[in-house]
Formats: sequence, structure tokens, C-alpha cells
Amino acid sequence: MVKMSRSVCQRIRRIKSSLENAEQSFLDNKDMRGELDLMLAEAELSNLRRKKDVPWSWNRQLLAMCAALAVILSCFGGWCYARHNIPSAAPAPVHNANAGSQPTGIVVQQAKEQMSAVPAESVVQADKISDTPVETEQGRQLKISDTDMRRLVKSARVELTSSK
Repeated sequence: MVKMSRSVCQRIRRIKSSLENAEQSFLDNKDMRGELDLMLAEAELSNLRRKKDVPWSWNRQLLAMCAALAVILSCFGGWCYARHNIPSAAPAPVHNANAGSQPTGIVVQQAKEQMSAVPAESVVQADKISDTPVETEQGRQLKISDTDMRRLVKSARVELTSSK
């Protein structure tokens, strides 16, 4: 059973004494004083029922903490979900002013041919040298490091200028 606090016990004693005073006043034919003591006891009793000291305030604080925790967890879960499900940004196409009449698809195809012409051993060695390794995604796309991309663009530029 819940342990009652001292203040509740004191309030009950005051209600009891007010009722005893009201009883004594009615016995002494002091009706007005008896009514006042009775009203005081009723008011104190209704106030006692209305106020629940510690448990309700703890319940409100616990409810607020649970709500805040739920909001924090839902925000974190949404962030994790969005981080894993948003596709990475595709690199912007490079437009070369010296390209002339040659379409860019041919340049990309020539660059792919140059990359495929390099033996696999040199690619492995290049992976060890460059900052970010070459990674394959879903079997068809290829990610290369910034330095390798710069070399590829330079070689494509040389090819374009030499074909004029």
C-alpha cells in the first residue's frame, strides 16, 4: 500500500478537529459557529481529494520525459533511414570547350577503352597509391578517385586535340 505523507495525515487531523468543533458547537446551540466549522471541514476534505502531491507531478514529468525520448528516437530513426535510402549524387558531366564536333559519348567510350586497356595489376597498384580505392557498385558503375578522374580527363583532352 502507498505510504501516506505527513502533510496528508496532518490535514486529516485538522478535518477531524473541525468536525469535532462543529459537533460541539451544535451541542452548545451555536448554530452559526457549527455551520462555519462544518464548511471548513468540507472545504478541507474536498481540497485534500483534489490535490495529490507527489505521484501526479512525477507522472507528468515521466510522461514528458517519455514524449521527449519518443521524439528524439523518431528523429534519429528518420535520419538513419534517410541516410541509407537517399541515392548518392551523380557526378556532373564535363563539358569541354575544345570538343569541336566530336560527341562526348565517343570521348567517354574512348576513356573506358583506355581504362580497360590497362592491365589489372596496374589498377591494383594504382589503388594502393591513390587516396580512395576504386569501388564497383551494382556490377556496372565504377567509382574512381579524383586524381584518376583528372588523369582520365587530361587523356581525353589530348585525344580530342590530336583528332582535329
